[in-house]
Amino acid sequence: MKKIVIVGSGTAGLVAGHIIRSLFPGYEVLIVSSEQIGIIGVGEGSTEHWRIFQNIANISVDDMVRNADITHKYGIRYEGWTHHTPDYFHSVGGTGPSSGTFMAGYAYALMNDKQLTPTFSWRGLTDNKVIDQGKDTHLGTNQYHFDTFKLNNYLRAIASNKGIHLIDDEVIDVIVDDYGYINRLELKSGTSINGDFFIDASGFHRILLSRLTDNEFISYRKYLPCDSAIAFPTPPDPSGQIRPYTRARAMSSGWMWEIPTQQRRGNGYVFSSDFCSIDDAIAEASRVHGFEVEPAKVLDFKSGYFKTTWKNNCFAIGLAAAFVEPLEATSISTTIQQVRLLCSYLPTFSPQRQYGIKEYHRIIDSVMENILCMISLHYISDRDDTPMWRAQKETPLPPLLEHLLQLWNERCPEIHDVPSTGFELFAAPHLWHVAQGQGVLNKEVAEIQLMNYNSLIDVRKFISNYSQTLLSTKLIDHAEALARTKNS
Repeated sequence: MKKIVIVGSGTAGLVAGHIIRSLFPGYEVLIVSSEQIGIIGVGEGSTEHWRIFQNIANISVDDMVRNADITHKYGIRYEGWTHHTPDYFHSVGGTGPSSGTFMAGYAYALMNDKQLTPTFSWRGLTDNKVIDQGKDTHLGTNQYHFDTFKLNNYLRAIASNKGIHLIDDEVIDVIVDDYGYINRLELKSGTSINGDFFIDASGFHRILLSRLTDNEFISYRKYLPCDSAIAFPTPPDPSGQIRPYTRARAMSSGWMWEIPTQQRRGNGYVFSSDFCSIDDAIAEASRVHGFEVEPAKVLDFKSGYFKTTWKNNCFAIGLAAAFVEPLEATSISTTIQQVRLLCSYLPTFSPQRQYGIKEYHRIIDSVMENILCMISLHYISDRDDTPMWRAQKETPLPPLLEHLLQLWNERCPEIHDVPSTGFELFAAPHLWHVAQGQGVLNKEVAEIQLMNYNSLIDVRKFISNYSQTLLSTKLIDHAEALARTKNS
């Protein structure tokens, strides 16, 4: 295995190129894409898996501050998703003490109506402050917001420095041999590229893998309401402040994101076309913002994933493999996990060794089940003020989520409740935050467990001491911390 050909130079294609080239420096890596086609360019948030990518690819966070307009992301603020808790954060800091598998600290917060983020995370989040660690300040977070186009340019620039070959051309034909393996790609320029392994990062076009297998798609439509979005930029906050979190505001027919970068804010309204037209979405977003919104992009999408994402010597990532609505920023993270998982099979892959493909799909099925469970959890709400939110009360739950809700009615969530292969995006602490915010956890069982584990006094003492530690944490204004690095 020597030559890897990637089609598509959006975030997915570049992430794949950097990971493979970093892990296998002896491989030749080529990325083919057309500047005329461009990228979608609306994915502007990451999860903690971005840190894994940085570490593999040896990418400097300070360089990203200077070149990709990144900002800190300490989580997501959910506004208006329930009447029960109309303002809460999914921002996992500490988890506090445990008794065996029982997360006693979280249970104590639940029993006492204390939100998890203010209890276990540093103070200053809503004051737009980040932890001041001097020259290492930007290493205090694993998640970032970024300007997609600037990030793309930055990843392209350092790709060239790593010996990744970038080819500006368009694939017009895929030549497959008698055994169903890609032999070469014919390009618009009249040239062709052969390779040993091909990665389809062409987005919804899926121009490689669609030639080798059917397009059987596992749809999440019956579980998730949204299938459309408008995206629009707005200027930075007039105050000069930069929020260190994503805003996710519930709307009449979906939700609206706000992602701060250094020079602007990215916004979008993700909605259900069953209850809202594009014009309706624009009008509602305009009312919320107080000015006439002009969408830069209008998107239709299908939530779910393709059943087959690896066939012979062709492997699909990013939007060519899966997409679930942009809540919780799962797209880039899924790409990182897909490529990392591929790399465990790539060195020994050959036509004679095919079992790894089966195992890959087994793990990806679990990854996607995990994402579906997490996203669906957000739509369990006591809201009934609009047709969409009323309809959600009758929407079936994914099997894993239905199982977990029944289990959590009898005891608090525990780490082993969430199936894990090591590549899933969300673990029990993530689900705890959203489940508490959506009001689906049982306070009574939390108290019973705390009393039976005899941990009530110890947890109360821990949280008191922990609060003092958090209050003494040195903080710095988010915008000031970014400017300090950018101007250094």
